[in-house]
Amino acid sequence: MKDAQQCFLAQRRERVESPASRSFFGEGSAAPIALWLIIGLAAVLRVAYLGAKSIWSDEAFSIVMAKLPWSDFWRMTTTTEANMSLYYVLLRGWLRFGDPAWWVRLLSALTAVAVVPIVYWIGRELLSDRAGVLAALLLAINVFHIRYSHEARSYSLVVLLVAFSFLAFFRSFQESGHLWGGLYVLSSALALYAHFFAALALLAQFVALAAIPGPRRLATRQLARLCLVFLLASPLLWFVLFRNRGQLDWLQPIHWRDWYHFLLYMTGSGLKFGIALVAILVALKTWISRWRTQQWDMEGWSFLVLILWLALPLCVTMVVSIWKPIYAPRFLLFCLPAALLLIADGLARITYPWIRYGLVTLLVVSAVGPIRSYYVEPGQEDWRNAVEFIAQNVSAGDSAYLPNAYCEFPLNYQLEHSRMAVPGLRVVSSITPEALPERGTGHIWMITCSTTRNFGAQPAIRNYEVQEMRLFRGIQIIRLGRKPPE
Repeated sequence: MKDAQQCFLAQRRERVESPASRSFFGEGSAAPIALWLIIGLAAVLRVAYLGAKSIWSDEAFSIVMAKLPWSDFWRMTTTTEANMSLYYVLLRGWLRFGDPAWWVRLLSALTAVAVVPIVYWIGRELLSDRAGVLAALLLAINVFHIRYSHEARSYSLVVLLVAFSFLAFFRSFQESGHLWGGLYVLSSALALYAHFFAALALLAQFVALAAIPGPRRLATRQLARLCLVFLLASPLLWFVLFRNRGQLDWLQPIHWRDWYHFLLYMTGSGLKFGIALVAILVALKTWISRWRTQQWDMEGWSFLVLILWLALPLCVTMVVSIWKPIYAPRFLLFCLPAALLLIADGLARITYPWIRYGLVTLLVVSAVGPIRSYYVEPGQEDWRNAVEFIAQNVSAGDSAYLPNAYCEFPLNYQLEHSRMAVPGLRVVSSITPEALPERGTGHIWMITCSTTRNFGAQPAIRNYEVQEMRLFRGIQIIRLGRKPPE
């Protein structure tokens, strides 16, 4: 095992000391400066407009979960909501200092910034300083990652934990001590508690062990760590097997276009997609040539792990979705670092500096438009304007009817934080005689949101007729009044 570790370290020193691959700027001393600038850029892009969009249904549910008494919280996490349980626990402490939208989302933004140096570190360890800096830069300006760093859910947290798991995975082969092995077990187990789909990243690591060069005891030791991870996460396996209550029934069947759209999420569309595709092909060509002419070693194996990190979770998800839809692009956000590392490696291997710098400049410039568009769009559900409309037209004694109780979470949150008073609006989830407006002239406000099945369906409530309908982003509001007597 020591021989394999020494070989791995020697190959790494070769890459680090090579003048052609030290950093984006060509000087090893410039890499830390570039990294800090990139971290600053990532922080600015993730903190900007953090509270501009309305809290939507999933985020409001996170807030409700985090505010539950411990007994109710434990009951929910052990019966229906074990997924993202780590995030909910962290959010409980976070919300002790307040719950405005910008503060609730700041937890996700901070974890999103923290993954940038981790991606650089992985790139530096496996590829080169230059590739590490480029990968960190591509992550900093990636609008898919920015979008979910602005959401009060666990997606940016699981990206951080999975990235650190892969870093510890590689480092544990280089060092004979137990530090990185312990960090690997901890980060991997926490990643599973952050999101169930992190298991697919660990599956990629497991498959990669079959191809590891050197003595088999290298794989055996890592396999023992993986077993410990799944032992720590065994309560989640019990939940998946015995507590499945249709939590993913809202997902749609897959289409062949989903493969293409997933690549667009990873790379960006238009010019960015073309440059990324060329860069990946350059990296693949280089490594395939290396595999053909040189002996299989740890350096080549590390590149294979990056490919598995990107491709295997997607392939497994798509295959399973043929029978049971489980695919949503955000569930696989943790594959993003692998995609960007492969792109960065291809860019770093371009021989002519002016071509390399030109392509990187084009990637940065072409990212400005999508980032700006994301900032100005109203978000998943525009509850601010919806509640403002209700506040301007509601009368005392009116009832708000929500066919999907899940939509009640963001409505109540926005009512609580709205600058406009909404007098005497009763919120009900079913139409019963007790739920009807107290006064004869009272109205029923039927509110549906994007998480409602049959979104946009017209209501049929006896003795009531539609008087007005308004659409907001992800929300439909219908005001019903009593029919005039015949």
